[in-house]
Amino acid sequence: MTRFFLLFFLISLPCFGQAWSGILSPSRAIDWTHAGLPATLPDGEATPNPWTPPTRSQCGSTIASGASVATISAALVACGSGTYVLLGPGTFAINSNLALYAANGGNYAAGTTGSGGVTLRGSGPQSTTLNLSGSAEIQFGISWNNGTCTWASGYSPGTTSIVVSGCSQTPSAGLVMSLGQCDTGYSGSGCTTGASADNGGLYICGNNAACQVGGEGTGGPQSHQNQEIYVSAVTAGPGNSTCGTLASGQSCIAFSPGVYMPNWSNTQTPFVSWITSSSSGNTRTEMGLGLEDLTIYSTTTANFAVDMGPSYASWIKGVRFLGAGALAPLDISRVKNGLLMNSYLFSDIAIDSNYPAALEESSSSDTLMLNNISSSGVPWAGEGYNQGIVVAFNYARDTFTAYYELNFFDHAAGSAFDLFEGNQVGTMTDDVTHGTDNLNTWFRNNVSGWDPPYASINPRGMEVDAYHRFDNTIANSVGNKGTAALINFYQASSGWNWAFQYGQECCGGDSLAATTAMRWGNCDTATNTCRTQSSEVPSGLPSPNTAFSNPVPNSTTIFPCSFFLAGYTSTSCAAHPNGGTGLSWWKVCTGWISFPTNCGTSQTQPFPPVGPDVVGGPYVNGTAYDIPAEVAWKNLPIDSAYQKTYSITSSSWSGGTETLRISGLPNVTHLMGGFQISGTSGCNSPTGGEFLMTSSNSATVSYALASNPGSCAGGSFMFPDVRQFDESVYESDQGGASGGGGGQPPSPTNLTTTVE
Repeated sequence: MTRFFLLFFLISLPCFGQAWSGILSPSRAIDWTHAGLPATLPDGEATPNPWTPPTRSQCGSTIASGASVATISAALVACGSGTYVLLGPGTFAINSNLALYAANGGNYAAGTTGSGGVTLRGSGPQSTTLNLSGSAEIQFGISWNNGTCTWASGYSPGTTSIVVSGCSQTPSAGLVMSLGQCDTGYSGSGCTTGASADNGGLYICGNNAACQVGGEGTGGPQSHQNQEIYVSAVTAGPGNSTCGTLASGQSCIAFSPGVYMPNWSNTQTPFVSWITSSSSGNTRTEMGLGLEDLTIYSTTTANFAVDMGPSYASWIKGVRFLGAGALAPLDISRVKNGLLMNSYLFSDIAIDSNYPAALEESSSSDTLMLNNISSSGVPWAGEGYNQGIVVAFNYARDTFTAYYELNFFDHAAGSAFDLFEGNQVGTMTDDVTHGTDNLNTWFRNNVSGWDPPYASINPRGMEVDAYHRFDNTIANSVGNKGTAALINFYQASSGWNWAFQYGQECCGGDSLAATTAMRWGNCDTATNTCRTQSSEVPSGLPSPNTAFSNPVPNSTTIFPCSFFLAGYTSTSCAAHPNGGTGLSWWKVCTGWISFPTNCGTSQTQPFPPVGPDVVGGPYVNGTAYDIPAEVAWKNLPIDSAYQKTYSITSSSWSGGTETLRISGLPNVTHLMGGFQISGTSGCNSPTGGEFLMTSSNSATVSYALASNPGSCAGGSFMFPDVRQFDESVYESDQGGASGGGGGQPPSPTNLTTTVE
């Protein structure tokens, strides 16, 4: 009842079908309101909405600073569903694996799982720090064995019950299972029969020289299509079931939401598999585990500081990640209905020219990554096999890594129906490095095309590589001229400085990446228009792709506010230009009396912040505003505890730019971001302020300064500017001039419509 009341409050206009109805064909989209936490967890706990975990009570006494991993684990094991274990202020040395999966009755020493439903909570990221060292990892789930079945029938999109047979273990309710099948052209046990061949349509191919750049990482199983499901019921044959009459050895597996992809087929040897979390057989997948309100400082040699899967209906919220494992701070893999919310990730705290993504995500479905800040590393790397995930309203900047990649990109094969909405980032890519992805959607993103200050390095907007087909690009704002025309080509097949590119980067190119793509209502700084052109709508695709044809939308000016926020799924947008969204994270503290407990001033951004129906914004001819996560980054205090100090040996000033020569700068290819100066008053104005680099190299850093400050020699250059962080920076946006009901923005004047 709580969730129903909240959503009723948020709905400004009646909802008729899906938010994308009238823009996207049903064959090209799904119901993304399923992403995030379910309304009811398996233990009966209710959630008010998909991004808010259930309310829990403290179990046991607060654990004091310095307690061992064994002490924390024992407390988790002793607590029941609907509770949290509280870590007090201070530092905790995590020098061996911390097993969240043992919560509620497990045995962390033996590696056996509990019933879940327990949160590990800190006293705030500025108060509680977990120092991960050695090969330690925080684990939400554990894998012992795999169960498998043949998927015998029930392949149609929307199907919520399927028949399986020939199971290696008896399937049971409470498991997260994976639906899979062999890639295009393959079949048989282990998908070893056949060869990859482009079918001219929905082509699934990965780790194969036929469909990836340079043969990188070839080999391995040719089975990349994957959807994670949560099993609500299993009926064993013989007898009747919701699947119909079952024979002996058959079972009916029920789940919701239903099957997503339209190409499941018995000719490609479809199967069901799952991870068992005990050595003896099936237990339910770890569920309802939470990690909240603390800092994780990682120097671990494990691949990841936190491994979120396998798990169901679990979350990470209000966590500051500093540093990374060998690959990234966070791995979201084999996760169903997971949530990453209100967190901050600074992955390259070592400043070592490594390639640490903020997180990697693979083999997951219906997860929600919402309102997070990423700095220093690649903000999101999709490592394949994802379906139905939502990556929304996240802010990323300052990728001083070995690669210039301020990029949300699907880097590996098999992902489909992923939604990227409302993000503020440099580039977005469906990447062909390791194979093909299909049917992904980009909606209302602000894509600048670059990562300051490196304007000369590969500026580009939205890229759809070869064999990535049936993608939808709707109502995005692309480009940011600044002092140079960085995005000055609307579309190109090679080179840089373009807003859109289709079908390149592999195998001689792929014309179907462009001809099957849907574009509508996108704004760019190359043409200085927002385009709604029938020539960019695949309205009459020939066989074998006729089912993916998309009618030309009836309106050139009406767009939904969101494709996934349940309170905003009306097909027309009741905007909130001055607040009153009802969203718990849309209002941002911009002035602190004392951080993080006492906020003096707050700011509420227009909602939606991006799109052709938005006017007056600072980006892309007024069509884009900053999102809350960007406003938060700009106003969070700098955490001097993580700054390193370097000596300024000389300086020079010319035409509004101050250049510092600095001794011992870290060996980073693309040093960028904020820094502070001490020891020289003229160069440090305002005192204690933050400066943003406008250029850098191995020995110098430049920044904007209005007048010549004189010599800065003898001062100190302090870097990096890690933020202090607490999710209390985000406040509930219940009020505002629009009074919660919303108001229409001014009529847009920047749409260009061409009927062809």
